Amino acid sequence: MGAAALVLGIIGTVFAIIPGLFWIAIPLALVGLILGIVGRKAAVTNNQPTGTATAGLVLGIVGLVLGILMWVLCGLLVSSAKKGFEQGLSDPKLNQEFNKAFEKALEESQKQQQQQQNK
Repeated sequence: MGAAALVLGIIGTVFAIIPGLFWIAIPLALVGLILGIVGRKAAVTNNQPTGTATAGLVLGIVGLVLGILMWVLCGLLVSSAKKGFEQGLSDPKLNQEFNKAFEKALEESQKQQQQQQNK
């Protein structure tokens, strides 16, 4: 069980570091943590070395903490972006500026199309 805990802890920690893969890292690190606890207890009971199980336990904790931290950070960024978009859409001045810029870009696009058709 110690080797499985170590492998899952390593994979969970690596996936927690990569942005967007925290949803894979959290379950893997959690299973690695559980296997590390069980493997360490079994090794202590059988008077065997506990190094691998302890390493899996530690990496499971690290992967779980990093995964949850990334999850919270992504949630905060998404909610902040949503709030910014909602604020931008509700501001009439920004709305008018956007509409003017969009109409200008549309007119320029139509002029370019006409120029290409005239060639």
